[in-house]
Amino acid sequence: MIYLAIALWAAVYLFLRRARAWLLSYVVGAVGFTLIFVYFVRGSALESLVETAGAVAAHYVGDAIGIPTRVFFNAPGTLLVLIVYQKAGWTAVEIDIECSGLLESIVFLGLVLFYRGLPLISKVGYLTAGLLFTFAVNVVRIVVIVAMISHFGKDAIYLAHTVVGRAVFFALVINLYWYTFTRTTMETLRKRILEE
Repeated sequence: MIYLAIALWAAVYLFLRRARAWLLSYVVGAVGFTLIFVYFVRGSALESLVETAGAVAAHYVGDAIGIPTRVFFNAPGTLLVLIVYQKAGWTAVEIDIECSGLLESIVFLGLVLFYRGLPLISKVGYLTAGLLFTFAVNVVRIVVIVAMISHFGKDAIYLAHTVVGRAVFFALVINLYWYTFTRTTMETLRKRILEE
C-alpha cells in the first residue's frame, strides 16, 4: 500500500512540475516527501540514533552548566534528571521522535530539497547547516526543559515542555526558516529587479 502511495505522490508531483504549477508542485513535493520519510524512519535505527544523540548532547550541556543528569542507555533517548527542588530524586525524561527534532529535520529536508530557488550546491550547504542547527536548537530546548524540571520539580513539567520548551524551539527554528527561505527569496527578487 505504501508503495502505491509513493507512486501516486511521484506521479502527481511530476504532473504538476511539468504543468509548471510551481507553488503547488513545491507543496506536494515537500509534504509528500516528508510524510514518506517519516513513515520509513519510524522505529528505525536512525530514529534511535537521533534520540540517543539528543539525550547525550543534553546531558553534556547540562553537566557543563551544573544540571545533574544521567543518560540511561538501556532505553535509548532516556535522560535521567536529578530534581534538586522539593523532594530530591531522579526523574526520567524520555526523548522520542516528537522530542528529538527528527520530525522538524525531515520537514526542513523536504522543504529545501524541493525549493526551486536554490542551486544544488546551495541546497547542500543549507541542508548541512540547517540540520546541524535544528539538532543544536533541539538540544537547547531539552536543556531548558531539564533545567526547569531540575530546579522547580515535577510540577514544572507541563510548563517546561509544552510552553517554554516549545516557545524556545519555535523562535529559533523560525530564524532558520527565515534565513533559508525568506532571505534567499528576497535576495533573488532584488537581483532580478536590479537586472531589469
